[in-house]
Amino acid sequence: YGDAYALSKPRVFKSSKNAQDAHEAIRPTMVELTPDKVRPNLSADQYKLYKLIWERFIASQMANALLDTVSVDISAGMHTFKASGYTVKFDGFTALYGEVTDDNEKESRLPALTVGEVLDVRELTPNQHFTQPPPRFTEASLIKELEENGIGRPSTYAPTLTTIQQRGYVEREQKALKPTALGEVTTKLMREQFKDIVDVAFTADMEKKLDQVEAGRDQWTGVIGDFYAGFEKTLETAAENMKDIRMKVPDEETDVVCELCGRKMVIKHGRFGKFLACPGFPECRNTKRLVQPTPGICPLCGKKVTTQKSKTGRTFYGCEGYPDCRFMTWDTPLADKCPNCGATLFRTNGKIKKIHCLKEGCSYEKPYSKTKKQDNDEE
Repeated sequence: YGDAYALSKPRVFKSSKNAQDAHEAIRPTMVELTPDKVRPNLSADQYKLYKLIWERFIASQMANALLDTVSVDISAGMHTFKASGYTVKFDGFTALYGEVTDDNEKESRLPALTVGEVLDVRELTPNQHFTQPPPRFTEASLIKELEENGIGRPSTYAPTLTTIQQRGYVEREQKALKPTALGEVTTKLMREQFKDIVDVAFTADMEKKLDQVEAGRDQWTGVIGDFYAGFEKTLETAAENMKDIRMKVPDEETDVVCELCGRKMVIKHGRFGKFLACPGFPECRNTKRLVQPTPGICPLCGKKVTTQKSKTGRTFYGCEGYPDCRFMTWDTPLADKCPNCGATLFRTNGKIKKIHCLKEGCSYEKPYSKTKKQDNDEE
């Protein structure tokens, strides 16, 4: 790429103070072996992986990109239009490390402009903008928030995300984590009774104290003893305050009609997650499993295939006609149809993925290759 892209000395990266380093970064051991040189000896997937690792490693040792921030005033008769963005002065490491940009970022790039230049109006589009609430956390942005506040460790992030979803405090809405009614009630209760503990500063401080214990600078008995001295009193106070309090999670009405009494069933929260129950309890004790429809059709009876949860929280797919039809599978149903028999195709979820038909007597299958359409179907 030339001398302009080279650094005068190697760039060194330091781990964060909370990092639990298990191994060094994955990197090429011989940078002279470029992706093009080794391509004849690699499979398609191996080549893509090596190219990704090689390019990102090289980019980490390339000069920074330089961007010129630009603010433009455009006069049009009695009106003034404003635009702001940036132009690329020197692409630097982005020549090799091209990140995917969204539409907003593309719009922030301005073409080269000069003072006094006459512009042609191609289109004038009036837009009205409203203040938007902050976006919900995704799993990635929640982990980033935990890291920035010094809460948790890399080894605890995945169990934390799994726990809050399995216990029904949040649920996934596409990629976002949406709080449930149970999560909101629980949070309200914890903030009222344990405000000193349900606090970012307290958690981060406790993490630091435990790090001191790990480093041998403090005794764990002293740290835990100090904590429980105050926590025991908090527990006693909370038990006294809550002895006559019963927190009720509001029921969510559905369009499912109870076949016993005709009422519209509501969503309840139980030990193993959500389920449907008749609001006429105790006169009517009808309950059902809460299932979510998928684009799939049952290969046995032709009814819809629904998303369900096992008692351990694992997702599986079964026929909505249960118990009359006992079809179930761990494979994910797709919107695509089998070219041989027209039945729903399913994708396996193991290390080696494939798409296959589960209809009896049909042996159609093909290797799995993710497409944008399949991404949207699965979401």
